[in-house]
This record gives sequence, structure tokens and C-alpha cells, in this order.
Amino acid sequence: MEQGKTKPVFDQESVLERIGGDTEFLKELIELFKSDYPEKLAQLSKGIKDKNYKTIKETAHSIKSASGNLSLTRVYDLSFKMEDMGKEGKIQDIEKAYNKLEEELGKIKNLF
Repeated sequence: MEQGKTKPVFDQESVLERIGGDTEFLKELIELFKSDYPEKLAQLSKGIKDKNYKTIKETAHSIKSASGNLSLTRVYDLSFKMEDMGKEGKIQDIEKAYNKLEEELGKIKNLF
């Protein structure tokens, strides 16, 4: 990524290209993601509190996969980072990453 250039919250053009331009299907996918992520955040929070690296890694991976499919670029990047933290057992700054992830997920509430 170029220095100083911020990724968009949502790359709609990219995801529409992948799903053949079907905006109704995209709306359904986003609604499904929005209904699913609060539970994932709760699991992630518990994993962090319990220092359960496996839960952190697996839950962050799940969020990463779903957000990648929907081109939610910032959510993808943060969950990727958190997955690595869980994998490596290095969670010193994970609270900060979690708060940022929660903030970015809040931004998708207004999509469609």
C-alpha cells in the first residue's frame, strides 16, 4: 500500500466484480455479515480476556475470511493482524487492535 493512502472501509466495486454485479445478493451477504459479527466480537473479546490464543486465532480468522469476501478492507487487515497475534501468542497490543476492529465494524452498519 502506498504511504499515506488509506484503504476504504468497503471496496464495493471489487466485491461487485466478484459476484457478477448482483447488488441484491451483495445486500444479503452484508446483512448476513452484520448479523454474525457481534457474536464473533464477543468470542474474540472472551478469547483476549482469557488469553486463549486458539480462540483469538480462530475467531479472527473467521472474521478475516468473511470480511475479505466482502472487500471490507480495514476489517480484513485488522482481523489478519489479530489472527497473527493469536497464532504467535504475542498479544501485547491486542486490546488496541480489538478496539480498532470494533470501530471499523461499527462503520459497516450503514452499508445499504
